[in-house]
Amino acid sequence: MKLPYSAELYYEAPLNLEATLFCGQAFRWRKLSEHTFQGVVYGEVVRLNTVHPNQILIESTAPYINRQNLPEFVRHYLGLEDNLNELFPESFIRNYPHLYRGALNYFGLRLLRQEPFETLISFMCAQGVGVALVRRQVLCLSKCFGKFIAITEYKFPTPQALASSDLSCLAQCTNNHSIRARNIQHVAQAVVDGNLDLHALSAPYCDFETARATLLRYPGIGDKIADCVCLFGLGHRSAFPIDTHVRQYLSTWFGISTTTVSLTSKEYQRLSQEARAIFGDAYAGLAGQLLFHYWRKDIKAMKSF
Repeated sequence: MKLPYSAELYYEAPLNLEATLFCGQAFRWRKLSEHTFQGVVYGEVVRLNTVHPNQILIESTAPYINRQNLPEFVRHYLGLEDNLNELFPESFIRNYPHLYRGALNYFGLRLLRQEPFETLISFMCAQGVGVALVRRQVLCLSKCFGKFIAITEYKFPTPQALASSDLSCLAQCTNNHSIRARNIQHVAQAVVDGNLDLHALSAPYCDFETARATLLRYPGIGDKIADCVCLFGLGHRSAFPIDTHVRQYLSTWFGISTTTVSLTSKEYQRLSQEARAIFGDAYAGLAGQLLFHYWRKDIKAMKSF
């Protein structure tokens, strides 16, 4: 089924569209064919087809998304405005030339600009589970509490819908995790009440540390989730999420390690600060993501993202 609105986007920057959409920063995309991907973005169905190198055919259920025409929106959403010449500071390139060469192979992986509330709830669903299960939870939330758009796609639920939801129904969408469901409902209510203003926490209206500290006040949001939300949903490019793989490469490549097996909040923040000192604040999050995939796929020979 062809969507009612279409446009073309031409670009020159490196882009690996499939890797960008399925590397674990977004959870609403599906692969329809070798070169075609469909997702729900900012409440609209979007279909992207890489018809030619440096050209994307865009189809959508709306001519404008987030007050931008389709080429403008997709260019911004895919992070094609990022200046890759500034991605790694000169000191990094000089001190770690072998890592820079390895990261170059992943420059097509971009940092998405996603809707803040959906990003927040999605990563609250991601705690301790894999990408496939996160996708199922987010899809269930959308079908149960979001509005139908077109084809088989649903909008992500509004804060009001989740705040007023039946807790048992909500738990069914969070892998029967009642505490997670309660935390999601609590955060949604905070957004409805205006106590948690995600727009005000977004860059450039708020600094990263303040945004991060605000998110950490809420149950169900730990250090990594807060960093993921800041990086993928609030536009704070200096956020540096740390998981097991990032922790491993920080230790192996840079000698940044902890003295304990478990990662306490204090140790997490120390690792993050030391990493940002190496990568710089401008694009620390994206630089970390490129090395994350270089570590997993080239060093550890893992096939999937």
